[in-house]
Amino acid sequence: MASAKPGKHAPSRVQLSYQLIRNTTSPDEKSCSVQSFIANVPALEILKLDTKANLRSYLAEYNPRKRNRVHEAIRKTIETEPQRFIVRNSGFVITASDVAVDDDKKFVTLTDPSIINGAQSQGEIRRYVHELAEAAETSGVEEAVENPFFVRATIIVDPDPEEIVETAIARNIVTPVKSLSEAGARNQLEELERSIQVYMPDAKIRKDESQTGDEFLDTRKILQLARLLMPTSVSGSTLAAEKLRAYKNPEQCLTDFCDWCSDTGTDDKKGEKYEFTVQIAPHALREYAFWESHPGWNGHRIWGETKKGGRAIRRDKKTGKITWVSPGLLFPLMGAMSEFATKDPKGRWVIRKPLRFKEEEMIQKAVNQFRAHNSDPMYMGRDESAYDALRIYPQTLMEVLRDIDSAAE
Repeated sequence: MASAKPGKHAPSRVQLSYQLIRNTTSPDEKSCSVQSFIANVPALEILKLDTKANLRSYLAEYNPRKRNRVHEAIRKTIETEPQRFIVRNSGFVITASDVAVDDDKKFVTLTDPSIINGAQSQGEIRRYVHELAEAAETSGVEEAVENPFFVRATIIVDPDPEEIVETAIARNIVTPVKSLSEAGARNQLEELERSIQVYMPDAKIRKDESQTGDEFLDTRKILQLARLLMPTSVSGSTLAAEKLRAYKNPEQCLTDFCDWCSDTGTDDKKGEKYEFTVQIAPHALREYAFWESHPGWNGHRIWGETKKGGRAIRRDKKTGKITWVSPGLLFPLMGAMSEFATKDPKGRWVIRKPLRFKEEEMIQKAVNQFRAHNSDPMYMGRDESAYDALRIYPQTLMEVLRDIDSAAE
């Protein structure tokens, strides 16, 4: 049996009763020290397990509105044909680091178990049982809820926790699970979060698709903003695709970041991109918030509504002041701020604007581009020319300052 390691929590053990269990371990699994079992388990036994190793928990746990047709179909089978549940449901996949089977007592004991596929089914079973218990309590009848039906479970016993993560990802690809959950499971977002917490101690970024509360920062948006601030000296590309990637493809920004993270120790260029993104992330958040609420947007008579591309601005109902500006305007502006990306004395990336930089002039140029793009924020955000035009001012300013410094020497 597995033993507790120094500095780690003691292993948890869960005992499940079963009707039937079969060892289905293949020679390949044996060579990897893995065991596999198939078991018919009373549905209530599944409620003993958590989903800590799963890529997502029960979607409707915190927001009932996230229940969809799949959840409703599961519930319908439970209510109308529970004896068919084991046939119609794809079953559960459970991982554990160790196993002990007592076929005399019909018990299997799992060490550090977790459901890695079947969280939605478990959630619907728990919901059903909870409603039965509430109904019994309301009627004043104290009666234990009996097991309503059986479920089928695949049990994968693997002593390697990293392999369990990879198995969880592989088993969920068909659903499909979004890559944010994969990145969180692989701990590829930890440094990013810690970097942000240096400036925002209580900040938490989303590492799982089920983390939908306002307390979580949007991880994809953070990576989009950091990508906008990446200078060509780091990105190594001046192509239109690189300039527009942040606006057009946030998922690619996440995929690239995870790729850079994985190859940090073997590819210097990817390592440089990864370090830049991690270090610039908190500055990117503050920079975007700064421009989004800048008072310089007021007075330009920007349309609140546009015929295409959605809303360009939002105003405070009481003051009439602009409180929000569309990403279609802000992303090209943020891209221009990459000219001010530099390293501080400690060698960490920051945004440092020269004293001669005029914020109102930058906003005026952004407004001009907005109108040049038919006052369509989506068109502006997706057009390379807007990014190039807004970059000219800070680029020229930096070149002039370098010339002044060179002349002084």
